[in-house]
Amino acid sequence: MKVLATAANSSLPESSLAHTGVRYLAAGWLALALSALTIATACAVVLTIARTPWLSAWSTSGEFFGRTLVVHVTLAVVIWFLACAAAFWTLAAGAPGGAGAMAIRWASLTLAALGLCATVVSLFFDSAQPVLANYVPVLDHPAFLTGLVLFTSGVTLAGLGSLRGAVRQCLKGPAWRLGAVLSLVAAFIALGTWVVSFIALPSMQTPARFEYLAWGPGHVLQFVHVLLLMSVWTVLGEHLLGKPVASRRWLHGLLLLAILPLLALPLIYFNYPVDDLAFRRAFTLLMALGIWPAAALLGLRLLVLLKGAGQSLWHTPQALALLLSILLFLLGCGLGAMIQSDTTMVPAHYHGTVGAVTLAYMAMGYRLVPAFGAAPVPSHWIRWQVLSYGLGLMTLALALAWSGSMGVPRKTLHVEVMLQFPAYFVAMGLAGLGGLMAVAGAALFVVNVMRSLQTGRHPTAPRRGPRDIRWRAVAVTLGLTLCLGLLLSYWTPDQGEALPATVQSTRPATAPATVLKDAGGHAQQMRADEIRRRFEHSVTLLQARDFDATVAQLHRVLELAPQMPEAHVNMGFAMIGIQRYAAARDFFNAATELNVNQLNAYYGLALALEGLNDLPGAMGAMQTYIHLSGADDPFRAKAENALRKWRAAARPATN
Repeated sequence: MKVLATAANSSLPESSLAHTGVRYLAAGWLALALSALTIATACAVVLTIARTPWLSAWSTSGEFFGRTLVVHVTLAVVIWFLACAAAFWTLAAGAPGGAGAMAIRWASLTLAALGLCATVVSLFFDSAQPVLANYVPVLDHPAFLTGLVLFTSGVTLAGLGSLRGAVRQCLKGPAWRLGAVLSLVAAFIALGTWVVSFIALPSMQTPARFEYLAWGPGHVLQFVHVLLLMSVWTVLGEHLLGKPVASRRWLHGLLLLAILPLLALPLIYFNYPVDDLAFRRAFTLLMALGIWPAAALLGLRLLVLLKGAGQSLWHTPQALALLLSILLFLLGCGLGAMIQSDTTMVPAHYHGTVGAVTLAYMAMGYRLVPAFGAAPVPSHWIRWQVLSYGLGLMTLALALAWSGSMGVPRKTLHVEVMLQFPAYFVAMGLAGLGGLMAVAGAALFVVNVMRSLQTGRHPTAPRRGPRDIRWRAVAVTLGLTLCLGLLLSYWTPDQGEALPATVQSTRPATAPATVLKDAGGHAQQMRADEIRRRFEHSVTLLQARDFDATVAQLHRVLELAPQMPEAHVNMGFAMIGIQRYAAARDFFNAATELNVNQLNAYYGLALALEGLNDLPGAMGAMQTYIHLSGADDPFRAKAENALRKWRAAARPATN
């Protein structure tokens, strides 16, 4: 296949495709990314139907919704993004160093493709339990986990195979090559944080382990995506404007600023245990303060340059894609600053930022298509696709933000009585509309690229006529996607969580009134119902001494209700059960900060401090418990015995 000349400047990414091996390897990664996006779009249909008024009656709830959500997120924000990153690294590295290097890079693509297949197949196993961990949700099933390991191994090998060439090209190349190298560095840092977290959690065999393992690496991966986003913006901006968007030094400074916050990682890992609440807060703060400034500055500069470039620029559909990508990123950052709890404001934030990266990759894909010997995609088709996807995501993000402001919890279905609440109905209806527009835009991107590649295979073949069948192709694609979504939604019956019959008899003395008293309206009631269900289940598990399962349930409770002292107390007792005394101490302290009269928190704090060999602290906490407890407290005698034992143990040291 002969490469068509698409750029006179050899510094552009498509110039690397002049090498046959690089061209086919990059095409493989882009095909893998396109496959992930296609399947993620099919899953998005199920999720959109489940949250859209009227249409939600056609879908099921429960475990299959959770499995579909996991596969959708994994494909859309892990596999799609990292496959695009691997393609970008391949372009940045250029020609391989030899047959051995090329063999490694092809092996990496093979591993990643096998991983994609395994993750998708796991959707159809009833035993695959969804674990809705942040950043990297998983299905607790060997097929899915094996697929994730295979894909990660493939991307890691691709990065290693591209690193040397990318660094060599970076030393003499434009700014986007430095962005590719820094994103590679950030990706290896993300892998390192996963290894450290894995080593730090050797004894925890529970669904909560996935959350702890993904928390650090998931945050670091966002820096990878932002660095690549800035690189793509730079390429698109320079191509549209016909000149550099800024000086090379200024762009390099911005890229270094984007990765600079990762220097704080050793401090976080040295100062906080991986399963500690402070560890999670440190990473949240790291991303909240460090992820956006560099990209926002570049985006604002590009907006100014685009505004001053004249009206003729907007006849180019890539300009529209760049504009919407920048606006989506800025919108996502703004919504992220408004997050106060675990509501749909969170997906509103990341649909903006994730959509910005995806739209930028789509625009870059349109640029690269002719370099693979295909016909360029017609401008009007690109324009419709970009508008559908970009405006759809904006509508979705704003609608989710609206529902989040009303307290609608995320990661759950809540459509039973929405017609009774007009604001909720309108917000989720707009979210459904935006989601369907975005799904249509993603499907149209796939159709545009595939049609263009098919046309390019036989450039000399005679045309049958001027008839344009692309609208039919779009309709067929969307129809097949919808049918697949409906088929998947009826594949398994509802497997919603069932609570043990003994829950009602094991309700703790201190019920979670801090949450239930605020449950007004349907959204708040649904949120309170999930909190109550999970809290009561955790009590049963705690009494059965199933501490790992207790941690998994309470972790979700604390996501939904971080100000609930009873959940902190029970999490503390669960941590004592698995002998994580430092973490237990922190949870008990958090409970007493929320409610100074939380009696059982002082008792648990005393036991945690005893486990840390802090007998003076244990005695102080137990004395507080005895002082606050009544004479008829069933644990008072045990507390007094423990206090006498500790005093006796401490007496020789004071003599």
